[in-house]
Amino acid sequence: MEYVRTGIEDFDGLFAKNGYPQGNSILVIGGPGTGKSIFGLQYLYKGATLYDEPGIYVTLEETPKKIERNMAAFGWDIRKLVEEGKLLIMDATSPRIKEMDTDVVKRGLGVDNLIANLKEMITSTGAKRVVIDSLSVIGFYSADEFDTRTKLIRLSVSLSEMDVTSLVLAEARTNEIGTSEFPPETFLFDGVIWMMLDTNSQERRIAIRKMRGTKHVLGSFKFTISDDGISIKA
Repeated sequence: MEYVRTGIEDFDGLFAKNGYPQGNSILVIGGPGTGKSIFGLQYLYKGATLYDEPGIYVTLEETPKKIERNMAAFGWDIRKLVEEGKLLIMDATSPRIKEMDTDVVKRGLGVDNLIANLKEMITSTGAKRVVIDSLSVIGFYSADEFDTRTKLIRLSVSLSEMDVTSLVLAEARTNEIGTSEFPPETFLFDGVIWMMLDTNSQERRIAIRKMRGTKHVLGSFKFTISDDGISIKA
């Protein structure tokens, strides 16, 4: 088995083989302000600039222009990577915030449509990394919990079959994910990474709750978000 380095300072060292098992689909779950989107984009940026691995960012909540502006704060030239074909942004946000037929938008957010588009883009770009931001929006268009689980299973399996190593971001309802709280989605992916922001101390922490295919360090670790992005205080 081969392993994919994230390029996030001191994070790869938490894994026995210094990275994610290639082909894993990984759930990154945390509350608002924990840094999930930065974590996902840093994974793609480092993959493109350090390891020559093209990536795809599926945005369901923010427009590409807003993403470019936010990431410029870290010195990450997202537009340049897009122009060079090293990063492709699949925009599912702009159609939702414009005046469009609701049924058309809903069909566009369907998991089957998302999977089909990803397959086409991966084939045309040779992408090795995928980030989907975020899973919560997909859940809005499910009939019930069973329908949600079915869609998530299909998405997780399809991502693995596409031979990409993917991060799927999701909102957490509590800070106890992986300890006393186990949402259904945590069972459906190869890995689970939990991110937390203590609003009292303003301290951020990260933990690997599950990762099939490799051993990893247990426990939670402080991390910071600086001008260079995320780094772990291991």
